[in-house]
Amino acid sequence: MAFHSPFTTTVALSFSLFLSLFFTSSHSALTCASFKLPANRTYANCTSLPTLGAILHYSYNATNRTLAVAFAAEPPKPSGWVAWGLNLAGGGMVGTEAFIAIPTTAGGRTLHRYNLTSYTGIDEVKAFTFESWDFTTEEAGGVVSIFAVVAIPEKAGNATQVWQVGPAKDGKLTIHNNKPDNLQAKAALPVALVPAASGSGNSSGSGNATAPAAAGGEKSGVSERFGVGFYFGLVVALVIGVVAL
Repeated sequence: MAFHSPFTTTVALSFSLFLSLFFTSSHSALTCASFKLPANRTYANCTSLPTLGAILHYSYNATNRTLAVAFAAEPPKPSGWVAWGLNLAGGGMVGTEAFIAIPTTAGGRTLHRYNLTSYTGIDEVKAFTFESWDFTTEEAGGVVSIFAVVAIPEKAGNATQVWQVGPAKDGKLTIHNNKPDNLQAKAALPVALVPAASGSGNSSGSGNATAPAAAGGEKSGVSERFGVGFYFGLVVALVIGVVAL
C-alpha cells in the first residue's frame, strides 16, 4: 500500500494549484472566426493578440502607410473601458497615443483620444501626432470594438501597438490590473512598416477578413518572461522531489 506523507500531499496540491494558475486565463479569448464584424466593415486580415483575449482585424496600404483596424476585447466588467493605440517610439504604455472606449453614465459608449505621458499621466487630446480618422466604437455581447484608420509616419518604422482593458466608475477611467496579461499587452504591428519606395508589397487587399494569422505564439506575459524551459524544469524538480519522498 502506498504511503503518502502530509508533505507529499502538500507538494502535490501546490503543484496542481500552480498548473491551474498557469493554464487558466482571466479573459475568455475571442477568435477571428467567432467575432462577427458589422456587415459594412471588411478587412484583409485578422490576428489574435497575445494577451487579454483580444483580436485585431486590419488592412494595410503600403502606398500611403494607412492602417485600418477593428480591435475587439472584453472589459473586465460591463462598465469597464477598452483601449487600443500606437507607440511610435516602439515602447509600451508610456508614450502611447490611444483610442479609449469609455462607458457613459446614460448607457452606451464614447470613443476618445488620449496621450499616455507617464504611468500616472493621461491627457485627452483633440488629435494625435499622427493622422487618424473614421474612428468609432461599438459594443455587442459584452465585447467592445474600436474601429479606426491611422496613418503611420515613415520615421516610425519600429512602432508598436498597445492595448488594454480596465474598470471605470461613473463614466471615468480607473487604473487597470497589474496582472501579467495587462503588463504585457503590447506587440509589434502585424505589418512591415517600410517606405513604399522599397517595394514592400504590403497592400491592404480587400474582401472579408481571413482566418487568424500567427500571433507570435499564444503566450501569456509570464511565459514570455520565463520561457517554456523554466516551467519544464520546475515540473521535473517537483516530480523528483515527490519521488524522493
